[in-house]
Amino acid sequence: MDKETLVSLDVSRRREEQQKLKQTQQREMESRQIERDSKNFNQSVNATNDRYMVDALSKVRESNVTHPENLTRMNGSWMHNRSFKK
Repeated sequence: MDKETLVSLDVSRRREEQQKLKQTQQREMESRQIERDSKNFNQSVNATNDRYMVDALSKVRESNVTHPENLTRMNGSWMHNRSFKK
C-alpha cells in the first residue's frame, strides 16, 4: 500500500506554476542558444565574404613587421613567439 501525502490546492498550484515557469525558461534559453549560434555562423560567413577584410588579412600575412622581442618577453608571449636567430 503506497501512501500519498495530500497537499493543499494552493501548494499544488504553486508547484504547477513553478514547473511551467521552469519549462518556459528552458525553452527561452534553448532559443537564445540557437539564435546565438546562428548569429555567430552568419558573422563568420559575412567576414569571409567581406572584400576589405580578406584584403587586409592578406596584407597582414605578407608583412614581416613584428613586435620587439623585449616587449613580447615583458608580456609573456615571448615563449610562443621567440625567434631562433642568434
